[in-house]
Amino acid sequence: MSKMIKIKKIKLLSSAFFCVFTGQTMAQEPTQNQYSGVDFSDPTAVYSRAGIGGGTEGVDVFGSFAGYLGWQLKHQLTLEAKHDLDYYNVNYMVFNSRNNSGFLLDSTWSYDYKGTSVDKTSLGVVKKVPLNNDKIVLYPALKLGMMWGNDINTTTYLDVQVAARYTVTDKFWVGATPRYLYALKGINVKEFKGTADLGYELAKNVGVAAHLDEDAEFSADFTLAF
Repeated sequence: MSKMIKIKKIKLLSSAFFCVFTGQTMAQEPTQNQYSGVDFSDPTAVYSRAGIGGGTEGVDVFGSFAGYLGWQLKHQLTLEAKHDLDYYNVNYMVFNSRNNSGFLLDSTWSYDYKGTSVDKTSLGVVKKVPLNNDKIVLYPALKLGMMWGNDINTTTYLDVQVAARYTVTDKFWVGATPRYLYALKGINVKEFKGTADLGYELAKNVGVAAHLDEDAEFSADFTLAF
């Protein structure tokens, strides 16, 4: 019975996401070329999108609203419902395309951490570092976060991540995203995580990607950019 309720929730949430993004696309139609030429391999690329994914942990639904703040600044708000709606992410990024650096605010709610439901929020910075004539690009990010829950001590932690992307062709890319979490105060957290990633642009502003993490859990996603 609970599985049927989850499936219904996923369908309702998916419908809501796509209705909202369809409305936004129609509203932005006069300036549609503002986000043309989306680079799906770039985790710092700022564009509006909607998508759905799935894998060994269940179904994901996600969407982003993006726009310009002025000068060289762009921003993006991303909403995600993960693993059959088991937990939720709300992420915000402001990115300066002149110096290839940005500010991150990430929040996760009802996340299952070692059998305990926790919430966490982090603040940080990210940098885009092109190498080898832009064929290889690194995206180092550093965040300071706090995690709390009913059954754990409030924990302050560092989250260090360096995504790497290699452009095989104009449409195909591969990469890896290693990540290390270290607790400064609270419960003992010393965790290395990571994914191997690859993606392909099916058509203009339509992409697919696949990911395999350190626990051999697989996921794939379909993204439509606006």
